[in-house]
Amino acid sequence: MTDQPSQPVPPEAAALSRIVIATGNPHKVAELSRLLALPGVEFVGLKDLPGHESFTEPEEVGDTFEANATIKARSYAAQTGLPCLADDSGLEVVALGGAPGVISSHYCTDGREVGMSRAERDAANNAKLLRELEGVPAEERSARFVCVMVLAGSPSEVSHTPGGRAFQPASGTFSGAVQKSHAGNLPHWQVGGATYFVTFRLKSGGLSDSERQLVCDACTHWHGERILLHLATVMPNHVHMIFRPLSLADGSWPTLPSIMQSIKGYTSRAINSGRQTSGALWQSEYHDRVLRTPAEIEQKMEYVALNPVRAGLVQKPGEYPFSVRGDWERTAAGWKARPPVDPQAVDARGRPLMVGGLSPGILSTSRGTFEGRIGLPGPPPSGVPRGTNGFGYDPLFLVGPECRQTGAELSTQEKNRQSHRAVAAGDMLQQLRAHLRHA
Repeated sequence: MTDQPSQPVPPEAAALSRIVIATGNPHKVAELSRLLALPGVEFVGLKDLPGHESFTEPEEVGDTFEANATIKARSYAAQTGLPCLADDSGLEVVALGGAPGVISSHYCTDGREVGMSRAERDAANNAKLLRELEGVPAEERSARFVCVMVLAGSPSEVSHTPGGRAFQPASGTFSGAVQKSHAGNLPHWQVGGATYFVTFRLKSGGLSDSERQLVCDACTHWHGERILLHLATVMPNHVHMIFRPLSLADGSWPTLPSIMQSIKGYTSRAINSGRQTSGALWQSEYHDRVLRTPAEIEQKMEYVALNPVRAGLVQKPGEYPFSVRGDWERTAAGWKARPPVDPQAVDARGRPLMVGGLSPGILSTSRGTFEGRIGLPGPPPSGVPRGTNGFGYDPLFLVGPECRQTGAELSTQEKNRQSHRAVAAGDMLQQLRAHLRHA
């Protein structure tokens, strides 16, 4: 049989053939390697690399999980010369304003590391959390575990081609074919490369904070791949988005109905699952308008940004936590396209703002949550702490939506299936596949 000439390996695929997991814990390396298993991709830990003794552990000074994961990923990518995956995780309690948050591991000492064993620290953290929640009724003790994963590489490994997950400047003009489609009852004019202002509404009721965050995440999911997101604001009963579809690898354009169906369909399923309900969450119809000039875009950006202020939810536009900005920013001179490198920019939650989908040097980010609430202290079968198959806050955390079992009462298999880390890893796996597919 005649040997076939070998095919060149695309640069991005070659760059992702070996990924460092930013930990020296072999058990964590094994767990994430299993969750992220992909043909042709090798995952290694820091201690698997020659010269690991000289690596400097970066100081995690961020105020958010995203910031700390980004710090670690960027630092170790620079030190190893390889793409690096880092994560940060912890517990957020709504009644405590999101605490313990990034100091979850050292909550009892206000984030300071002191000479305590893991068991001593867990017990002290749990005791402090229960003290802080004294007098808070069961229905107001909502909480969630959060895990954020960040994959960083050198700037040369980030694609800067149109439609890639890197900065792509916004344009006030558009070109491309015009198509007419029907979604629901109204016709929708589709213009390839146009900027759209889209509004969609709930059929009834409103969204909780965690549900609004889920919708925010869904609005940003295709940013840099199928759409260029300018701004999205998730109100209690409706959503505004301003975005521009991006051409796909084959030169075609994703249709507006397909984009909206993806966002509305996913959020409807996820929210119904959390509520243990069924049926349509959103009105079948959505309203869209093509914005043809920079002035029109700026006008609608201002309208969307001020929506929470007009509704009395916040005093200033930047204070609303369920607004996500893509590649435009609000300045004293009006709305302007953000420059391609803006590493200091953060949103209302302290998260690095997206630059063409991602912060500079970042290839992918993912986020997973594990929803529930903190139980009331007391003896079994209803009080907490209880359960032996867990650590940290697991014995206090009642797993939603039923909130009957604690995290420490779940089997290891069930916990691994539902956990915030597993959800974040699943999202990261999809993004890695997309990177390799488009390489």
